[in-house]
Amino acid sequence: MKQTLLTVSALALAGSAAAADLDEVLSCNYETMGGIENIKAVESARMTGTMTMGPMQAPFTIEFKQPNSVRLEFEVQGMTAVQAYDGETGWAIMPFMGKTTPEEMADDQLKEIQEMAEWEGPLVDWQEKGHTVELIGTEDVEGTEAYALKVVRAGSEDEATYYLDTEYCLPFLSKGTRDIQGNSLAYSQTIGDYKEVGEIVMAHSMIASIGEGAAPMQQAITIETTELNVSDIDADRFAMPEVEEPAATTE
Repeated sequence: MKQTLLTVSALALAGSAAAADLDEVLSCNYETMGGIENIKAVESARMTGTMTMGPMQAPFTIEFKQPNSVRLEFEVQGMTAVQAYDGETGWAIMPFMGKTTPEEMADDQLKEIQEMAEWEGPLVDWQEKGHTVELIGTEDVEGTEAYALKVVRAGSEDEATYYLDTEYCLPFLSKGTRDIQGNSLAYSQTIGDYKEVGEIVMAHSMIASIGEGAAPMQQAITIETTELNVSDIDADRFAMPEVEEPAATTE
């Protein structure tokens, strides 16, 4: 990480991690990310990269538009899948699963894409969003001193713990549980490869693990390009298309 990312706030906190309170940690986080005004100035974004799950690699494009819309497209076996959320409805087209028309998402899938729509993460404007954020304290996480923050998103009872390094106050790990097809499974995400994009700093690598034991399911996301405030991302990109009824036949 570039030395320029170490803000005055982060420098002040680095020597007094044990005494920091939530407001100080979040202020440090916002400043390292580029400042709250610059973060809020991002109205839309488009990212491209690669998703990896086991031996499968899938190129993807993800688009965001404020206040809470997201559209993910990825290619598998020559077919393009779509997952999207317009702030109200989550829907998907998954042709490699035989689903070639848009269908509304199940509750567990909806929760995931609602979280994805928060490109800036749950810590920015957490009170306005209705989230609960609590500073638990500091912990040693595999040799890294970290602030541990308990996060409960609005409308959810699921708790997640976010770990922010005490030097830069950037999240590098989150842990919690996910309900998947009626089962509560352990979930973790490693976050890294922070880079400057315009006036802000964004993670470009996320590795998610679901389940416990010797072989949890893993999905890695590597972001290769990022555009901010993209003018050609229209709101209708996120709305669920109407499904045409098959024409009636006469005998």
